[in-house]
Amino acid sequence: MRGMLKLFVVWGVLSQACTNIGDFSTGAGECYEGVVVSDLSVRRGIEPDVRMVLTIDVDALTRGNDLATEPLDQLAQPAARISTSDGQFEQTPVAQMLQLPHDSLSLFQFPGGRVRNYLAYAVTNTGALVTVIVSLMENDEVEVRVLRPLVGDHPALFGVFRLSLKDKCE
Repeated sequence: MRGMLKLFVVWGVLSQACTNIGDFSTGAGECYEGVVVSDLSVRRGIEPDVRMVLTIDVDALTRGNDLATEPLDQLAQPAARISTSDGQFEQTPVAQMLQLPHDSLSLFQFPGGRVRNYLAYAVTNTGALVTVIVSLMENDEVEVRVLRPLVGDHPALFGVFRLSLKDKCE
């Protein structure tokens, strides 16, 4: 039984190693697009019909940005940008801290067909900092989670967006 378990673990590691995460990066005119999951158990502060558009440079996301010296909302070359149909995000820069790829937290994983997860940040149009989790999926889609607790005048926010690659984006 232990031999089978070891074989399964090795197969899992090798199958993930063979996935080129750079293939998830969007090219000219491409984007990932999709709607928020409407279930209220995974949605707060986002209407059920809100759509998200994401452009991403996975290599840049993996490297991180020095958010200690560069304001997140002013990054010239962010790793990703998100926009939502409700206006909370409009070509909003998304970035991972420079230190995070060097910490074991960058290896966090949760089940469900994910190739890689990134813990990143963005700032809403109202100036509220949100945590953004970008998951590259085995089915070539991307899941984006945006989350923020109630802080001051900024209401709580939680949403899971399932995005598919589109070759013609505005």
